[in-house]
Amino acid sequence: MEKFLIGDKNVFAISYRFFEKARETELEMYVDGKNILAFSRNGQQMTTRWNLDEIAEWLRSFLKGTKQDPYPVETPGRIAAEKDIQAREYDTDDMAAFDAYYDALDAWNLRHRWHTASAGAILADVYFQLVGDAVEISWNNQEADDGVVFEEQIGGAKVPKAVFVRVVDDFLKAYATQWF
Repeated sequence: MEKFLIGDKNVFAISYRFFEKARETELEMYVDGKNILAFSRNGQQMTTRWNLDEIAEWLRSFLKGTKQDPYPVETPGRIAAEKDIQAREYDTDDMAAFDAYYDALDAWNLRHRWHTASAGAILADVYFQLVGDAVEISWNNQEADDGVVFEEQIGGAKVPKAVFVRVVDDFLKAYATQWF
């Protein structure tokens, strides 16, 4: 199967390959030269490979709804992945406040974190957030499933919005042409 690359790996790029018999797509996502989807499992180097229909739909939805939407609570951290770790330490005896707090986090995460659309794939826990004229991409893979170790544990970078939109849109068009 032929492998395709969209974008510049040193800025932002998506590399993919389709496997028709299995109806799977192998996916690599590069940010600052690092494949943030790369992992090892049982000593074998791998990247995400699965039926990625839900991920494609999630990315399409994110592109359509891309707008300024800051992290919903004040918490330490320079990137969304770090903020989400810190925000999960919140506790109170006031159940209404507790529920409202975590409802706000969960709603924000549905819009900005693609992990809920993994459909069983081994997939890095990645956050996408528009910040000014850039898309911040951050990840937290410190708590991966047993036997899975992601090369990139925690980090993030900003990608120019125009670059992000072009790369993701081109990938989604290729994905739709292949599978739909």
